Amino acid sequence: MKKQFLFNPNNPNKSFDVYIDKNPKDTIPIKYTTLDDVKHTIRKLEKLYKNKKYTHKRIWQVGMIMNVRLKVLKTKKPKQYSLSNKYFHFLGKRTKLNEKERYRFSFKIPIIKN
Repeated sequence: MKKQFLFNPNNPNKSFDVYIDKNPKDTIPIKYTTLDDVKHTIRKLEKLYKNKKYTHKRIWQVGMIMNVRLKVLKTKKPKQYSLSNKYFHFLGKRTKLNEKERYRFSFKIPIIKN
């Protein structure tokens, strides 16, 4: 029998696919065309987390999606990828902290010239 990655044929609701939007109302739009778009997206994600609108796990997932998409484009958008990658590593460090420390741990956007 062929293995099915993260797909539960008995209960499709338990399946996980980052490319299928099961709940469109819960979508966090991201932009990464320009360096300013990436900065704006990171600020928005941090604001959503600090205001407790989304969990750290959800913000990490969105950060991971942005990082993966920019990784594919890193030869064409190296500055955007670099910033996204720094944010993704920051999220990884924040994962290891307890809840209280996570809210105090803030990402400082480095100065990168366009």
